[in-house]
Amino acid sequence: MKTNSHIKGQSEAQSLRFNQIKKVAKVVAIIIGAIIGTLVWAMVRPVIRGAGWVISIITAIMIIFWLFTL
Repeated sequence: MKTNSHIKGQSEAQSLRFNQIKKVAKVVAIIIGAIIGTLVWAMVRPVIRGAGWVISIITAIMIIFWLFTL
């Protein structure tokens, strides 16, 4: 027959194991997120730079057009 202290010890061991699994899962999630974030940043950064040039050119054309229509 199991005593209360034995059952309590099992419960604490399961809780400790669960907390360890949670910590490992959190670390793995952070590593995967960092890798995905780096890859997305590497792909999106040139697009944003290109979009910046397009926006600047369109703005310059609009300002020139506005000056000619005054």
